[in-house]
Amino acid sequence: MAGLLLAAAGLGLAGLDPAGALLLGAALAAGASRGGAVLFAGVSVLGCVVLGTVLPLVLGVRADELDVLSLLPDGPLAAAVEVVLAVVLAVWAVLRLRDRRPRPGKPRRTRPGTAALLGASTAWALAAVLDPTFLAVVVLAARADAWPGVVAAHLLWSVVAQLPLVVLLVAVLRGAHEPVVRWLERAWARARPAVRHLVTAALLLVAVLLLADAGAYLLTGEFLVG
Repeated sequence: MAGLLLAAAGLGLAGLDPAGALLLGAALAAGASRGGAVLFAGVSVLGCVVLGTVLPLVLGVRADELDVLSLLPDGPLAAAVEVVLAVVLAVWAVLRLRDRRPRPGKPRRTRPGTAALLGASTAWALAAVLDPTFLAVVVLAARADAWPGVVAAHLLWSVVAQLPLVVLLVAVLRGAHEPVVRWLERAWARARPAVRHLVTAALLLVAVLLLADAGAYLLTGEFLVG
């Protein structure tokens, strides 16, 4: 078990992500309560543990035998899906470019309720399936002989990978989070214009790549990727 836990900790460091802390910081800045912060962080961290533990059982296969790529569409259907996604992303990017309305310095914020925090944290936990380090832990933990080792590996990965979120939660419980939230607000205010442009550019780039991949299939019968 020691080797599994060491690997889980290393993968957690490789997948270290501050996004959860940023989401919680935004919720706190909007007026989320201490209980709401505990709910968000708890579901985010423990949700990854539950997901990693039960995912192989739900799929009915061992995690180390799962071929994720086999679940994806292929052939003409995959090309059609790529074209649809490309059009959606391109339209979204164009709408973002046309939306040049001035942003107020301090927009009115609505205090997030329990349902909103629960939904956001659940979605954040489910997004772990897009993290290669999480999938690696799922595969490694599936080889463990005992369930305690499986749960411990996923818990360790989740805590390490979301360490900024855990640290912010500790600050909230100690009543020392306000300076952190104010810093996050200032940092986001400075970075927001650049982030907006980067997101728009990324949407256009992905749309072009999807169209190129689908076009390659229509012309040659083979995808550029895969």
